[in-house]
Amino acid sequence: MIRKRPKSYHSNTSFLDILFNTLVGFVLLFIIAFLLISPVKKKKEIEQKAEYVITITWPGTMSDDIDSWLEDPMEKVMYFREKEVGLMHLDRDDLGKMNDQQFVPGVGMVNYPYNREITTIRGIMPGEYVFNIHLYRKEHKDSSVPVTVILEKLNPQVKLLYSKVITLSDYWEEKTVIRFVLDVDGEITESFFMYKPLVEQVIGKREDSNTTGLYDHQPPTSSSGVHSYDPAPQPPQKRDEE
Repeated sequence: MIRKRPKSYHSNTSFLDILFNTLVGFVLLFIIAFLLISPVKKKKEIEQKAEYVITITWPGTMSDDIDSWLEDPMEKVMYFREKEVGLMHLDRDDLGKMNDQQFVPGVGMVNYPYNREITTIRGIMPGEYVFNIHLYRKEHKDSSVPVTVILEKLNPQVKLLYSKVITLSDYWEEKTVIRFVLDVDGEITESFFMYKPLVEQVIGKREDSNTTGLYDHQPPTSSSGVHSYDPAPQPPQKRDEE
């Protein structure tokens, strides 16, 4: 009897195993590479350690010096010579264009072409606060200065409470922007706008109203500690170096 030769059997198992293992290897490499990719970090937000912030700005092209004044319920006053009083803080005494340029070692002159002062209330003290703005130095007699004032509450989220543009026209002019009362929870219970002078009671009254304000005059202090007034203008002085 003649036996038929069995047909040769061809199997693709080895090829499929190699292909599958290769595929698994690529998948593993992809997973490892994906895990090694650093996720894009969210830009860190500036954390403001304060309850309220008051910002004033005026045109950067103007050389006039506008000052922020804030009185707390204890009748303590924060201003350019007392930048940290109680829970109140002034971050910068902006002198208009006078201190826009600063020398940075290794960099050179750096220009900051903005006129801005920021006042913060870092904690809650119940009672009335008074916020004034004052035209300390005026370069041009015939021009008015538009000052934008913004009051914001920061906690638990930023909330705009007050925004207004107030014009200062005369040298040494002072205006009460807003007076507000905080309760024990740090909420404003009432606000009003009756004028209350702060500059006069702290650094004296400007008597020579006919001057144009081209001098950075500071009333001297007598030996008794009481501010007296010298009507003669003095040479300009940089208050941020005091």
